[in-house]
Amino acid sequence: MVRRRTVLAVAAASAAGLTVRPAAAQTGPTATPLTTPLTTALTTETVAPGVTLERSTGSGPVRQALLRLAAGSTTRPVLLQHDLSSPRTPADLAAAGGAVAAVNGDFYDIDRTGTPDGPVVLDGRPLKASADPQGAVGIAPGPAGTTGRVGSVQLDGTVTLGGRTHALAALATRTVAPGTLALFPPAWGAGDRSLTTTPDVAAVEVEVRAGAVTAVRAPGPAPVPADGFVLVGTGALAPELSALAVGTAVTSDVRVRVDALPAGSTGFAVGARLELVRDGAPAPFDTTDPTWAALRARTAVGWTAGGDLLLLTVEGGTAASVGVTATDTARRMVAAGAVGAVMLDGGGSAQLVARRPGDAHVSEAVVPSDGAARPVAHAIGLVPASAGPEAAAVVLRPELAAARVLPGLAQALRVVPVSASGAPTAGTAVLTSTGPGVLAVETAGRVLVRGVRPGPAAVQARLGAAAGRLDVEVLGPPVRFDVDAPPALPGPGSTLEVTVTGHDAAGRWAPVDAADVRVEVDAALLRCEPLPDGRLRLTAVAAGPVPVAVGLSAVGVTSVVEAAIGTRPVLLDRLGDPAGWTVAATRATASLTLAPGPALRLAYDFTGQPAGTSTAALVARTPVLLPSGSTALALRVRGDGQGGWLRAVLRVDGAQRPVTFAARVDFTDVRRLEVPVPAGAREVAVERVYLAQTQVAARRAGAVEVAQLEASVPPLRSRPARVDRHLRHLR
Repeated sequence: MVRRRTVLAVAAASAAGLTVRPAAAQTGPTATPLTTPLTTALTTETVAPGVTLERSTGSGPVRQALLRLAAGSTTRPVLLQHDLSSPRTPADLAAAGGAVAAVNGDFYDIDRTGTPDGPVVLDGRPLKASADPQGAVGIAPGPAGTTGRVGSVQLDGTVTLGGRTHALAALATRTVAPGTLALFPPAWGAGDRSLTTTPDVAAVEVEVRAGAVTAVRAPGPAPVPADGFVLVGTGALAPELSALAVGTAVTSDVRVRVDALPAGSTGFAVGARLELVRDGAPAPFDTTDPTWAALRARTAVGWTAGGDLLLLTVEGGTAASVGVTATDTARRMVAAGAVGAVMLDGGGSAQLVARRPGDAHVSEAVVPSDGAARPVAHAIGLVPASAGPEAAAVVLRPELAAARVLPGLAQALRVVPVSASGAPTAGTAVLTSTGPGVLAVETAGRVLVRGVRPGPAAVQARLGAAAGRLDVEVLGPPVRFDVDAPPALPGPGSTLEVTVTGHDAAGRWAPVDAADVRVEVDAALLRCEPLPDGRLRLTAVAAGPVPVAVGLSAVGVTSVVEAAIGTRPVLLDRLGDPAGWTVAATRATASLTLAPGPALRLAYDFTGQPAGTSTAALVARTPVLLPSGSTALALRVRGDGQGGWLRAVLRVDGAQRPVTFAARVDFTDVRRLEVPVPAGAREVAVERVYLAQTQVAARRAGAVEVAQLEASVPPLRSRPARVDRHLRHLR
């Protein structure tokens, strides 16, 4: 399962079955220089038969992860979804579909119905389409490999109601245009169909079962019957539908032309808003469009001439990766060997999950720009063929990520026999250690490796014919201890799990099993306990806000770590001076005035704008710095009830990161809205606060008022002096 090539002197290169190699320049006719270079090292691990995950290591300017499904593999690409109107995280979709890896799919109606923007064809069966042709990418697996095709999907359908025939405008659409009729099949799910209609346009829905009307009502969330469908008619069609009697005969003739897939294919197709690669070179597109020109997280799907499938996700808006443009995404796909590729959804939706060697389930392989997994409409997953229970290899993985230990101190190992499909299987391996560095292997209850003498060492495992190996570096003696994240707990009963790290005189660090560490702390404030995986769990006892000193002692060395319980609000900007802010708009007009309170009033007009997201933003003339260690950002907002999406853009260690205050501003009172701040960032600042509207039919004019921008700050003593000066000025 593991291939290993010694190229770089990187610590723990072979941990968890990883290959570490430099990013090589592409040569040959498809070589294209990258605007944003790849980082200097990549790790490659085998996820399942024929599936490899290649990830860039280190920090910035850009980090990416690439899944490659080799031609001829027994693993197959599938489209994963719960239904058309019930978004799920890629990890949840992968678990439900038996996938060992997955990326997010098409752009979708994030703030309303959750429905994909484009068409959907699943196992060769059209589930979502429009009478207007829509761009699509079809993925068709076969014995010789995966083929991809960019084409279109178009609905040609009619419904006859009591002898009168009407053309269908859409199948399972997110927006029923005024004066049209749409059909919603069982695959629609439980989504509220009232959200597909325009509020000021009359709308009626008709439930049909076994070829007859069974209900006539206002559009809503009632489930679509498994043996029928629901029709939604708007505008001039609404009175006709309202007059239908229960029992009226209904027939449908639904045909969908799918030229994004070969005839008779059982593959799948999803929306293709932007073609990235055509005939092995970047495809032409409007590079000035702000959607494609911005640096942000991106996901793309592509295919090679030899039948490999490529799934790429580039991190963006994180402390380690600034993101890329669409042009750069295309070039990265070409560099990976793609002859064709299209863009999938990006930003906070750009996600890639994969099963790490030895794990039973997938986990995040990139950091989402939202800071947490986002539910998406569907995902492209990789599902391996079933395999027998016999062990084909043994995976050895450090529980705490780094394959390093300190003399006299231990780290827990995960030792997992895996089958030919890469899934964990039964059995107990025999362990031995080798190398000039000396390790003691302990197997009473948990598998531990304990450092004895500095130098390189290895742990080997064998179970019958199955084997595995993990290289481990024994560092020098520790001189101090620390934890991997600032211990800040919100209040009594809250918990935080941290890794204790030891540092030698050369500045190198290694994880330390918490059971090896004596922890001294005021028991009236904080409770500490070691966990089986070697981490330390902290539980707040007191209310706070209060600082807490935590003493860490082992092998004759003692260090004190600062922790905190609770937070206090710190005013960043009253938002009472328009001179400190300006406005910006995309597919919109916007203005800024002072409102009573005081507050800043952001007025906007999204009406009459073309397709694409409309935004109106308050932009700080000087980014508003948050105190170091801030855990949350809050804002007081008077809404306008127009349903916009209220977000902010943070500058996190030099990279832009969007956060969401409200997915829908459907309120008109004043509310205090709060979002978490990315943990572990060195510097965070607010760049802008903005409203967005993705729905063309829901674009209106309105205004929101914002005031009292503040941070929640733990009572830690360390804080940059320039932030202190900024806060003193506000007071």
